[in-house]
Amino acid sequence: MTVVAEFTIPPEALPFGETLLSTPGTEIEVERIVPTRESALPFFWVWGEDPAVFVDEAEREPNVANVELLERVEDGALFRAEWAPNAELIRGINRLDATVVEAVGTADRWRFEVRTQDRSAFTDFQDLFEAQGIAIDLIRLYDLAELVEGTHRSVTPEQRETLIAAFRAGYYEDPRETTQAELGERFDVSHRAVSDRLRRGTRNLVGDALVPSGR
Repeated sequence: MTVVAEFTIPPEALPFGETLLSTPGTEIEVERIVPTRESALPFFWVWGEDPAVFVDEAEREPNVANVELLERVEDGALFRAEWAPNAELIRGINRLDATVVEAVGTADRWRFEVRTQDRSAFTDFQDLFEAQGIAIDLIRLYDLAELVEGTHRSVTPEQRETLIAAFRAGYYEDPRETTQAELGERFDVSHRAVSDRLRRGTRNLVGDALVPSGR
């Protein structure tokens, strides 16, 4: 059995937290995590901030080194950097055989999707974080089989509400009849939060309806 857990932790709980707090419009989306002894060498996307500003802020952090810009795209940039979230944390994740499927950081939180062998393994994973003083706010915990069999719908209530509101307000029309900022005012959240809900909600809808195996 494979268990999927979605949870959040405070932005300052990991490296890049100070950068996220000092540039509140920034979103970091980890592309790949490769544990190497006591560090991690991630490839990650940065959205919502000038790449040069991001590098200046990130290089001030003590647990971040060798920040390298790899590629620019219209709305962001791909980076590589050396960072050490926590040596004991990395070793613990390796021992538990937990797979970090997704990690996205903003000034509000780091949001993770993690897969473990069973629910007790996730409990161990949660205990590991909390032993390092990192409190986990669990969003959802479910069996992967539920998603494959169609008994679990992965769109959260927030995502559903935002997707429907965007559709009704003409966000998906060409040209668009509303903006993320206007939708954010409606829900009293930032435009980055709206972007996050729309992107994740669309991904989850596609995963549920068109790619039920998750591939």
